[in-house]
Amino acid sequence: MSNDTNNAAVGTAHTTAPLSEAVAKASQQHEPEYADSPGAKALFGLGRSYLYRLHADGLIQGVSLRKRGQTKGKRLWNVDSIRRYLSAAMEGGAK
Repeated sequence: MSNDTNNAAVGTAHTTAPLSEAVAKASQQHEPEYADSPGAKALFGLGRSYLYRLHADGLIQGVSLRKRGQTKGKRLWNVDSIRRYLSAAMEGGAK
């Protein structure tokens, strides 16, 4: 029996298409682009009702994922928009 392998990928370089700047930044930092309410609470300490209030005031971005005709779904919050809101708050420009 021989230990030789006939795998063409061994020792060859792999290339991929270039990533957008935002995707590259997110993958380098290993942080999510979107988080649900418990995830946002873990990342930033902001509760569910406060997140909804910020979203209603247009201060952060979120998306509701649900099937057509369904009343329940999954709300995801844009992590970058929360970070921008908090940065503005640190500078005194947020509510």
